Amino acid sequence: MIKPNYRSKDATELLNYAEHILKKMTENATMFVEPAPALTVLDTALTAYRAAYAEATHRDMRAVVLKGQKGKDLQQVIYRLSHYVDAQALGDPSIILAAGYRPSKSTQNRVGRTPKATGLIVKNLEVGSGILRIRVLPWKQARLYQYEHRKKGTEEWSSMLHSNSVLELSGLDRLQEYEFRASYLGRDTTTNFSDIVTALVV
Repeated sequence: MIKPNYRSKDATELLNYAEHILKKMTENATMFVEPAPALTVLDTALTAYRAAYAEATHRDMRAVVLKGQKGKDLQQVIYRLSHYVDAQALGDPSIILAAGYRPSKSTQNRVGRTPKATGLIVKNLEVGSGILRIRVLPWKQARLYQYEHRKKGTEEWSSMLHSNSVLELSGLDRLQEYEFRASYLGRDTTTNFSDIVTALVV
């Protein structure tokens, strides 16, 4: 089935794509009632990324890092919104285009679903740093990798999209155990999570 394509090749394309999606979904608001996430969420993420993008042109390292972070936030909103558009379009490329997304190529000839992510390893980068390196075996057809974590004993997962099979994660509570899982995201964007791995943050 044809689906909305949420990928962008580079920072400039991400900015232009997000602006186009916001413009088209605003113009065609009668077709997209109560989008999830709301267009205000997309607008906020886009505004933050646009400002970070402008600052990063000065080549200040901190500004470049912030641009990357804001870019990931914006990519996440575009990805989540693509699920809503997909549900409205049901494979109709004209509705996908009306939302500002590029229609994907048909996946009817593709055999099977996204494979289960394998080889998940979580290690502390350095004792005392609080930074974890999360690695999963790469899949050639993966467009993105979805990493999720939660404090052991809790139910809700925190999710992050990344273009690589290796991710460095910081900001977790020290001396706490966390659970981790990962999924490839292919053309069908269907998650198929790895086995859960537990790690202590030190």
